[in-house]
Amino acid sequence: MRIETDKARAHLVSVLDSLDSPGPETQLLVLEVKAAASETAVQVTDLGMRTCGGAAFSRQVGLERFFRDARAAIVMAPTSDHAYEFIGRALCGMELF
Repeated sequence: MRIETDKARAHLVSVLDSLDSPGPETQLLVLEVKAAASETAVQVTDLGMRTCGGAAFSRQVGLERFFRDARAAIVMAPTSDHAYEFIGRALCGMELF
């Protein structure tokens, strides 16, 4: 879980650096970080839920809320599927919209 969150954090830092000094890759990095962070949140919360077993579903633990919220990020606009489509278009030199 720590490795995955560290990777997501490093990706976010590179996006923030790119936003400070925009270049040709900035738009692509912004699209990537939304999809990558959403997927990381799902992976980490899923592992947490499996690690904690049935106790993870208790509202007192609070993990079940993070579990639900992580999945919501995948389907909220722009959805991860849309982000992947935009990333593919950008990498192929196509118009994004």
